[in-house]
Amino acid sequence: MRVLILSFEYLPVKVGGLAEAVTSIAEGLVKLGNEVVVLTPDHGKNLGEPSLSFGLSFEGRRVEVTARKREQNGVTVYSLSGDVLDADVYPAWETLLRKTVLFGKASAGLLNRLIGTFKPDVVHAHDWHTVFALGLLKKYFGLRTVFTVHRLNKAKVPAWLFHEANLSELAPYPDLDPEHTAAYIADIVTTVSRSYLWEEWDFFRHFDGKVTHVFNGIDCSFWSEHLLENADKPRDERRRKVLGRFGLSDGRAFMFIGRFDRAQKGVDTLLRAIEILSGDPAFREMRFIIVGKGDPGLEAWAKAVENRFPENVRVITDVLPRELVRELYGSVDFVVIPSYFEPFGLVQLEAMCLGAVPIASAVGGLKDTIIDLNADPENATGILVPPRDAFALARAMIKAKELDEGTLTRLRENARRRAREDFTWEKACRRYLLVYTGAVDKAMPFLL
Repeated sequence: MRVLILSFEYLPVKVGGLAEAVTSIAEGLVKLGNEVVVLTPDHGKNLGEPSLSFGLSFEGRRVEVTARKREQNGVTVYSLSGDVLDADVYPAWETLLRKTVLFGKASAGLLNRLIGTFKPDVVHAHDWHTVFALGLLKKYFGLRTVFTVHRLNKAKVPAWLFHEANLSELAPYPDLDPEHTAAYIADIVTTVSRSYLWEEWDFFRHFDGKVTHVFNGIDCSFWSEHLLENADKPRDERRRKVLGRFGLSDGRAFMFIGRFDRAQKGVDTLLRAIEILSGDPAFREMRFIIVGKGDPGLEAWAKAVENRFPENVRVITDVLPRELVRELYGSVDFVVIPSYFEPFGLVQLEAMCLGAVPIASAVGGLKDTIIDLNADPENATGILVPPRDAFALARAMIKAKELDEGTLTRLRENARRRAREDFTWEKACRRYLLVYTGAVDKAMPFLL
């Protein structure tokens, strides 16, 4: 099968989890014997060699677009360069909107040059930034299309952008939801976990009949204990070394890693839970490594908690190399993921690959991937708690701290096995192939 993928991120260009996911999907499809071409903005990175150039009309003027081509692990990647396509990946909002329009026109222009030698069987577009490209490829080439929501943005864009993109027929209102429009255009709509689909059914119900889910995957070949600096040492010894590296004495180690934002990741719930725990005798033996940056108010709160409890808490606001993050996962006892919502989530699976037990909110992909200790003790891979409940999170962390070694060992073994067997990218790609051909189960709201 010939697959054309549209995405604003593709490795090595990475801002969030989108790049990892799309790259893994593309490379996984190639491994299964498919031909895959990716179109993405160049973002000023000058990736690949110039392949062809063409002019197009943009905002009433002529713009030259260059398609830079590279082969990357069997995938043909075209990075589209010129004008705002060379801006930062996600620039200021107004520039980003203009960039999405130009990406749409440039994608259509490039396929117009390639169509004689590469006609896709399916176009797979990822997130709302690709709405104009998706619309134009559907309009001019009549291709089968799939639109994947990795995370709903829930923003509106002005209709003039659709007129500028030569998609006036899609703009009957002054403002439009680009995700709604992309899903309307597409033949099939997917999202990245079953639970997130139903949590956001108010959006997905508009496309009832063509909606399904495809779980993301995890590459445990990188997130592997065999690659740790002290792979031959017991976990307790690795933990002591890592805690000592950050100036903490040994104790049960809990880690948070993620954005400091007020909309999703729940770091405020964690900080409040630590304050609650400080009054419990168990707190003396608990250590917290908090890694992330973002909202200045949350960063200040985290630093205040560290200053208040210097023997228990360490806050790191640097972006850590993946190799160091791997060392942390392979050394701490628990990873805390207190998200308000999580379409799929990668942290829990990265942690599970390396034997760190997740304590997470029971939302979205977290509750789809983690088997709760309270619900199924024998097969459990972690602990689930209600979102936004600092007291419940504090109780869960005390319970985790008190677990016996036999239970901890079983949780770790279950977690490693589940991550490595149930959530592989090969499984995800095989399901996408079913999506592409229409041979996949759909979300049906009347099924119980």
